[in-house]
Amino acid sequence: MKYIELKINSNINKREQLIEYLNSKNIFIYEEYGEQVYEELKEDEKSWDFIEDDIFKIESGKILLKIYFSPEEQSEYEELKEGIESENLGEVTIEEQDDQDWANNWKKYYHVIEVGENIAIKPLWENYDNVDGRAIVEIDPGLAFGTGMHETTSLCLEAVEKYVKEGDKVFDIGCGSGILGIAALKLGASSALCVDIDENCITATNNNKDLNGMGDELKVYKGNLLDVVEGKADVIISNIIAEVISEMVPDLSKHLERDGIFIFSGIIKEKTNFLKNILEKQNMEILEIKEKNQWVLIVGKRNV
Repeated sequence: MKYIELKINSNINKREQLIEYLNSKNIFIYEEYGEQVYEELKEDEKSWDFIEDDIFKIESGKILLKIYFSPEEQSEYEELKEGIESENLGEVTIEEQDDQDWANNWKKYYHVIEVGENIAIKPLWENYDNVDGRAIVEIDPGLAFGTGMHETTSLCLEAVEKYVKEGDKVFDIGCGSGILGIAALKLGASSALCVDIDENCITATNNNKDLNGMGDELKVYKGNLLDVVEGKADVIISNIIAEVISEMVPDLSKHLERDGIFIFSGIIKEKTNFLKNILEKQNMEILEIKEKNQWVLIVGKRNV
């Protein structure tokens, strides 16, 4: 089977801007190569299974990102190439590759992840000896974002464990693979409503709903942010990007119970004050701001 490999060569000082641009185009899954990746990995060498040799071949101060498409997605990858180059974010090359198992190759990167004190994210194809009695979330992300490995997702999972209470009603807006809504249910929430605008995410969330034996307690809707949501939640979770989150902040009061909690991630460090100021203008109380590798989580509460 043939597939398309899009390569982005850029400078390390444009990394955050480039990733933010990709996120704005709903691209969250990519391979990244460069010396900074190796330096981050060195902090946890015991978790290595292997490292691609290409990670050592990138010139100092440079980064390489690889994104994969099917040949049928020509308009998408050509538009992405044009956008990246017009924004001066890097040089883009597009190559057609031949690999009989290209759709499954990414699975070699994902393994069981223990998050916080009580959660384990288990890819469908992995075995796990649950000696600590953790709440296991079975995940097959498909083409959706959300395996637990990315900093934004792990930050959200830690916050879900900390703030979701027994019987809470949860909204997961921009649900990706459904990992956060499912985790909330595993930790005691009474219901979770998962919303995403991307059909791949709807498919992935429904598949993961079945994998985890969920029934009517987990509902999945296709739509834009809070537009398709009715009623109020005790906890609203959104792991998108700061600009998109800011669009739904004015509607928080309509859909969040008084003293309800919001958990927002997908925020690059430079956008922290931007979003914090918008939240405070809506009289939202900031409870916690947490950073992991330049990605930021903001947790707060509706007081009025």
